[in-house]
Amino acid sequence: MFTISVCVGSSCHLKGAYEIIKICQELLEKHQLEGKVELKGTFCCGKCSEQGVTVIINGETLSGVLPSNFEEVFQEKVLKEIQNERH
Repeated sequence: MFTISVCVGSSCHLKGAYEIIKICQELLEKHQLEGKVELKGTFCCGKCSEQGVTVIINGETLSGVLPSNFEEVFQEKVLKEIQNERH
């Protein structure tokens, strides 16, 4: 199962963490991935100086994620990997 953790610490909260969570929920529903991808919040990941939110996808820490680029990150890091697993 894929795991997506979104930092919800105060710095990431101010940079759009909850908007990213909402977008992620919508994408999971759109691509029928509920039950295949676990979405959760996490507290400070120690990347507060980065521009944007810290998101961890299957253990890979991504910094600088914004609501405006999250769908691209989701396509690259989640959908591509799920498609590769199916083949």
